[in-house]
Amino acid sequence: MATKRRTIRVGQRLVNWDGGKAYVALSFTGNRNYATGESFLVEFIDEEGQVEGAEYYTLAELETEGITFGRGVMPWAR
Repeated sequence: MATKRRTIRVGQRLVNWDGGKAYVALSFTGNRNYATGESFLVEFIDEEGQVEGAEYYTLAELETEGITFGRGVMPWAR
């Protein structure tokens, strides 16, 4: 069984249950890392690389919604 994550960082790539791409966006608070229970903005990307929608999640909600972690972080977040 995989260890559950306790933190997530801005720029983390995500994969939606339907294969769509997303990432953890910068927020107005300026946080770079979010812990369990903290909400963060996830932006969903269309096929052309444009943001098509955004929604706030917590780490627990990601699992419930079927959103998994992708490989690495976005280039701008390095």
